[in-house]
Amino acid sequence: MSAPPPAIPPSSFPRGPGGRPTREEAERRHRALLDAAARLFIANGLDGVSLEAIAEEAGVAKRFVYARYRDKGELFTDAVRRLIEQRLSFIGAYEVGPAAVEQGLLAFAGMLEAAATQPEALALYRLIVTELHRFPALNRLFTDKMRLTVLGSVTRVLDVYRARGELRFDDAALTTELFVTLVVQGARGRALLGTPQTADEKHRRTEAAIRLFLDGCRARG
Repeated sequence: MSAPPPAIPPSSFPRGPGGRPTREEAERRHRALLDAAARLFIANGLDGVSLEAIAEEAGVAKRFVYARYRDKGELFTDAVRRLIEQRLSFIGAYEVGPAAVEQGLLAFAGMLEAAATQPEALALYRLIVTELHRFPALNRLFTDKMRLTVLGSVTRVLDVYRARGELRFDDAALTTELFVTLVVQGARGRALLGTPQTADEKHRRTEAAIRLFLDGCRARG
């Protein structure tokens, strides 16, 4: 993961009439604030970061932060929301290729597994799980993003193969949930525990998961 860009000093932001930032600059500052907050929260946890430190990291004044958020908890939830959206954006853009269902799902599963087991993704997952009890809205946010973005996109991919006549299933929601369980949750669990695996071992596990899934869902001639 590349190093974050250096913070921009508040004095360097363009300003409009009356010395106030332009709307475009205010939005850019806000994005910088959310990105800085996400980096610091992941690195240090919620309790290990102050609003002052976040403002300094983002290159904005404290009053800019307080004008948008009542407290650190609100900023935390918004920063996590933005980070989840950024990390899941790739799945919505995924296009199914011409390969047969087994090869296609194997490639798709490998992409999902890689995204779920990257160090930053694991750190974000740990952070969310740790703070769920304090922020019920975070639970709803995580659940909604998983349901609408991840599960929705997986269903879209599976439906392509069903339309081609390569898969057969009746309950799309259940089938999608089982697919994600097979190819993502086990891999993430092993990564969280630090279980050592070679690339070949990972590939063999993913292949086995896809074969197991297809044993129940492959269309029969």
